[in-house]
Amino acid sequence: MHKDIRVLIVEDDPFARDLMSLLLTRDWRTRVIGEVINKKGLVDFLAQGDSKVDVVVLDTEIPGEPISPFELAAMTQQMPNPPAILYTATKVSLEPLEQVLNAGCGGYVLKGELLYALASAVANIQKGHCVITPGVQVVIVDTSLPMGLHILDGRKQWSAFTPREQEVIRLAMIFNLAIRDMADELVLSPGWISEVVSTIYMKLGLRDILTGEAALENYFTDEAVLEHCREIIKRGETARGERKLRKASWMSTLAFHLLTIPEVKIL
Repeated sequence: MHKDIRVLIVEDDPFARDLMSLLLTRDWRTRVIGEVINKKGLVDFLAQGDSKVDVVVLDTEIPGEPISPFELAAMTQQMPNPPAILYTATKVSLEPLEQVLNAGCGGYVLKGELLYALASAVANIQKGHCVITPGVQVVIVDTSLPMGLHILDGRKQWSAFTPREQEVIRLAMIFNLAIRDMADELVLSPGWISEVVSTIYMKLGLRDILTGEAALENYFTDEAVLEHCREIIKRGETARGERKLRKASWMSTLAFHLLTIPEVKIL
């Protein structure tokens, strides 16, 4: 089992924090080892002294926090193995952007542009890349940019789906709800939702993957995700090597990985 990238979340918004934790927990590469909401929580976490952190996901817009996010980030750098920092925000501020560009590593992303691709951003940062999102790129005027700057956009995969399909995607593939629970939530019939889920799988190319007409390598480049998806496909093979994957949880997991791959541009 991978889950090698250990992540600390510093986020005051309970909804955003829970969503981040869910995304990182469902992904094959990452695991959450701590969640804090402010300086006090961070101090208490660091006082434990027994947790290794690879990446800190740090909100830059914590209201009422007496110190800046950079002071919070500096506190984490006192750990024996200083973690990389992924700054998050809802709107662009120049100060965190300058911090990231000057360091040449870490990241600064807008939550609405990264969408559900948080684990991919964390994995890229763990590899030593500098990561931003498109809305951050537009304010860069300095031509002296880090080599290999990665621009991640998590919205592309979702553009192929209708608003209703996107609603089902969030419940079925992101939050992993059962069809009957979705039917109750949306006040729709389970049969109709099953048809929508099948359409989503088709648009994602799952049918081609399961029949072997399309290779997983055409979709994924990260070895940890590839290994996980290969394992899922193998579980669905018959003794003759035929692919007949039927378990809803396996299909949902494959769909989750496909939906959370961001578009990546490297400058």
